[in-house]
Amino acid sequence: MTFDSGASRINMVIRLVGVVFLAIGATLTFFTYHTANSLVPQIVPVFYLGAVLLMVAGAFAIVIKYN
Repeated sequence: MTFDSGASRINMVIRLVGVVFLAIGATLTFFTYHTANSLVPQIVPVFYLGAVLLMVAGAFAIVIKYN
């Protein structure tokens, strides 16, 4: 196995994007939970779904390896 600087940087950027997505998803979930009473009830599941999708994409980006 050789050290590939380009692939290493791409892996780092992908993982960083994964952490950002995870943080945005967790923040969206937090704010949706704490403002659910003032939101229209029909829109709350959409926010939760968006947050879950962001967190899943972030978790996937953290564990993926670019070759």
